[in-house]
Amino acid sequence: MRYWIALLLLFPSIAMAQRAELPIREVDLSDGTRRYTVTLVIDGQPVQAGLDTGSTGLRVLPRALNDAARRDSGPAARYSYDSGTQFRGQAIRRTLAIGAISGNVQLQRIDRVECVPDQPTCPASRVDAAHFGIQGNGHPSEGFDAIFGIRTKPDLVANPLVQLGARRWIVELPRPGEAAGRIILNPTPAELNGFTLIALDKDDTSNGCLLAEHPERVLCARALFDTGAPGLRIIGGPSVTPWPDGTRAQVTIGVGGATASMPVVIGRREQASGMFYVPLARRAVGRLSLGLAPYFHWAVLYDADRAAIGVRPR
Repeated sequence: MRYWIALLLLFPSIAMAQRAELPIREVDLSDGTRRYTVTLVIDGQPVQAGLDTGSTGLRVLPRALNDAARRDSGPAARYSYDSGTQFRGQAIRRTLAIGAISGNVQLQRIDRVECVPDQPTCPASRVDAAHFGIQGNGHPSEGFDAIFGIRTKPDLVANPLVQLGARRWIVELPRPGEAAGRIILNPTPAELNGFTLIALDKDDTSNGCLLAEHPERVLCARALFDTGAPGLRIIGGPSVTPWPDGTRAQVTIGVGGATASMPVVIGRREQASGMFYVPLARRAVGRLSLGLAPYFHWAVLYDADRAAIGVRPR
């Protein structure tokens, strides 16, 4: 009882916030890439959206919206991804429902799909608009009609969970062989137990490192977890040669006393631990995307009030 009282004092809005769950399911592309989908309800109609913890904002192709939303207008919105795909459109307000939680949120209607100038052969260049799917890697008629970006980094089209009033949520991604995972919105005090909290900077990243055991090597950069980018990816910065498959390593995240670590073996599909270097001219300083691997090892808590993530072994 004392624990619950202390937690309610620490998180005073927990007692008032309504809890909800959103199932997560794995969808594999024809090239083997793992994607994850959630079913959202926009203006009363279900929409399949790709879950992306590495981007911000709900962004929807017109074919998934009703006539009123296709006619609606708002401020110009533009958003690009490390893949080079860029969306242009308008920020419009529509009704979004997740279980019993619903509200009027701002989303981006995607009026144009293109590549950023320095990545002209991005996935969007390989498929026509009628057959383009978000997170489909440029394969015709693969991917989704929307992307559900739940990173908390500020953007004109803000995190949809925060717009619905959620201040904390837990992502439990389905691991290989599991039928489904879930996002828990406004988790109960008991569900918040056992997490190690790690502070995030204004870019929504923390210090992260890959440490190889034999031979000893260390690679550190600002890091984030990203369900939209499978693999351990060094993005931009000086060229890095990926370590050989089979290399035993540790992934660490955080600084000082608030750190967590997990073991990986480079190149294991069941760990989503393939290692890649992604040259990106617009990122002079390298960034470390830890991809799916942390979600296979941990449940991940997002705390918007504290600007922190939390991890707990599964």
